[in-house]
Amino acid sequence: MPDTPFSLKVYRWLLRLYPAGFREDYARLMEREFRDELAESTGASALALLWIRLLADLAVSIPAQFSREILQDARHTFRLWANRPWHTGVALAALAIGIGANTGVFSVINGLLLRSLPFHEPSRLASFESFMIPHGSAEQFHDWRRQKSYLSDAALVEQADMNVGGDGETQRVHVAQASWNFFSVMGMRPALGRAFTAGEDTAGRNQIAVIGYGLWQQIFAGDPRVLGSSIRIGGMALTIVGIAPAGFDYPANTVLWKPSAFSAGNNGWDGIARLKPGVTWPQARKAFSAEMDRLLLEANSRGRNIKHHPAMISLQDKLAGPVKNASLLLMAGVILILFIACTNVANLLMARIADRVTELSIRSALGASRARLTQQLLTESVLLSLVAALAGLVVAFWAASLAAKVEPPPIATQSYSILDIRVLVFAVGASTISGLLFGILPSLYAGRIHTFGSRGFSGTRTSRLIRETLVAVQVMLTIVLLAASVSVGRAFVKLMQTDRGFDRKELVTVSVSLEGTTHQSGGGQLPYFEEALTRVRRLPGVRSASATEFLPLFAKMFLGGPLGLDGRPAKENSMIVPVLPDYFKTMGGNILYGREFNDTEVRSDVQVAVVNELFASEFGAPADALGHQVTLGNTPPRKIIGIVKGMDYMAPEEAQNTRQIFVPDHTPGRFSSTFVARVNGPAEGRLALVRDAIRSVDPRVPVFGVKTMEQRMADAVARPKFYITAVVFFAGFALLLAVLGIYGAVSYAVTQRTHEMGVRLALGTTPGRLRSSLLWQGLFTVIAGTIPGIAGAMASGRFLESLINGAKSIDLTTSFASVLFIILIASTSIWAATRRIAGLDIMEVLRSE
Repeated sequence: MPDTPFSLKVYRWLLRLYPAGFREDYARLMEREFRDELAESTGASALALLWIRLLADLAVSIPAQFSREILQDARHTFRLWANRPWHTGVALAALAIGIGANTGVFSVINGLLLRSLPFHEPSRLASFESFMIPHGSAEQFHDWRRQKSYLSDAALVEQADMNVGGDGETQRVHVAQASWNFFSVMGMRPALGRAFTAGEDTAGRNQIAVIGYGLWQQIFAGDPRVLGSSIRIGGMALTIVGIAPAGFDYPANTVLWKPSAFSAGNNGWDGIARLKPGVTWPQARKAFSAEMDRLLLEANSRGRNIKHHPAMISLQDKLAGPVKNASLLLMAGVILILFIACTNVANLLMARIADRVTELSIRSALGASRARLTQQLLTESVLLSLVAALAGLVVAFWAASLAAKVEPPPIATQSYSILDIRVLVFAVGASTISGLLFGILPSLYAGRIHTFGSRGFSGTRTSRLIRETLVAVQVMLTIVLLAASVSVGRAFVKLMQTDRGFDRKELVTVSVSLEGTTHQSGGGQLPYFEEALTRVRRLPGVRSASATEFLPLFAKMFLGGPLGLDGRPAKENSMIVPVLPDYFKTMGGNILYGREFNDTEVRSDVQVAVVNELFASEFGAPADALGHQVTLGNTPPRKIIGIVKGMDYMAPEEAQNTRQIFVPDHTPGRFSSTFVARVNGPAEGRLALVRDAIRSVDPRVPVFGVKTMEQRMADAVARPKFYITAVVFFAGFALLLAVLGIYGAVSYAVTQRTHEMGVRLALGTTPGRLRSSLLWQGLFTVIAGTIPGIAGAMASGRFLESLINGAKSIDLTTSFASVLFIILIASTSIWAATRRIAGLDIMEVLRSE
């Protein structure tokens, strides 16, 4: 029969899908039976029916046989674990942390980069960088968007914090104003009511709002009759026309959207767009780039000298931008940790196989093939990894929760959850691959037991070389992480020790906003603040109090411009900070020369200023600036009455030297202002007192941001602290695994060479010499891993700067310091592992052989 050779070849290949034990017992019998049935199957239809029946049988029997053998291997594995609980516990802990950390970090990457945004066709949504879409009027903007050949639509949105309230208490929330087509571009349909319609972003028609689902529940208790009712935003009444669906809070935790009020002077817009159907991203970027080249050429011909070239990126990349690089670097770190854990467990299993050589040799003698032994050991490895993965879910949940607190997802529906099918599949895949990774070497090596027996196996040079190589790999990866932790740790210490220009201890901060209240106009701002400060200063334990428009570390928006001294312009723009009396005294600022403002200068709006040292030093000696005038365009000049050290007004990791001009705040509360109070003792105990004193002036004024300055500083450094803590933890855990690997390898070597050492002791050597010999042998392995470790540390150092500002590339000094540290730790570990040599009884050792 011409089909017989091919059919038989296919059947033999299919038999290989059965587990090893089943093949050994039944493969020949099944092949013989197949030959007989194949001989009886004459004709194409009979042959087809034979293969249909065989394939159906294989589809059922192969999984069943695998399940039977795996359950048998699993029962044997659990018995082994019970006999070696210490070794099993160490391996499970190492793998649980490695797999759990990988799963937790992957949940962040999944939420940011892999999971689709909850919008219609999110892959076609674009965002613009360094490009201000024409928006002098609604007509100008809508004409621009209709002319784009590569965009089906585009929208503008501006976000800000504002006072919002219904009939009850006013609160400070995040709101957005947008062009009328914002919701249609995003592909969002309201859960109740409607979105904006054409023309509703023009004056006279834009007094409407769509509110967020959470705000609807909070203020209106989810009442569907809310449509058509009013809500006040910044003192302006808006008619509610729609309720956004639950989870929709774009951009940046917005809870209310209103149609925009276009203005040529408004520069806070963000542009979003949707690509036309059939237009690819390369085509869209090319068309956008050509348009920008033309616009930049026209602008520069008018002397504007624009250097930043605009770009169009996907909205998902825009949202993930702030933490994308850091998350990928953390992923690289946890992968290294998992790899170190795998090498450690592989080394442990290699040693355990040597101890199990009698068992495996007996099984081999009783007929177990190399494939059967390999299957047994791989099953043990994968089962160990899967059990560790279950324990690692706790680590993963903790890591994902911490990441969400430090760097919340850009929108509510982008949660960092491990209860996601993609994350769970990753966890199962990572654990299975890890089990195969650390189990493949021991299982393949154990399969050779029947070729050379128990005595020869335990001491072969190949087995020792494998174990020493695994230790060297651990040392190499540990040096990379250790050097990285030193670099970022040094950067964090520098970050925390930087002089911010103020004393954050014993300082209470409380923010308010007069927007939309009766104090906002008519000269009511200053009396409100003076009354509040009077009540705060009367509180027990309060030493001084003041207020400012812009609090250090959190000045996301500020006044400023090209200020000068006596008409001479400064090289760079300066920041204008309106403050009330006693501000520098309360903040613990350092007044170098002169004085700060008094009550009279604030009330009468006297044209005076306090400048920081950086501004004054540009024009000569700082002290010489006293009495001179700060000038800004056509505004009245201000006489300089004081020179201060200056304060950091940006986020700590972005802190930079800025020129600062402090002026008396005659009309405080234009933005959200912050009261500051210097107290005696811990500031936490005075928070409620200060808050209640300010709220008592007018309960309708929203009070928020009730924190100590220490808490604000902790919030400001939370992200760099998280990344640094993670890297230091990785390095510490890697060092622990390396030490355990070195200790285990040397301890096992002592056990295997007990007879040799007994003989050498009987011939006159000393325990100290034997221990020194093992020490140098162990250190040789460690040093072998340090050479590629230094190279890897220096090569990876340049990526640290994207993890946290201030982290420097790893230099030779840091690398060698890490090497010396790990050599010291390794020497201690090796010396501890060889301590039993000193207690060897020579006669007992020799008799045992």
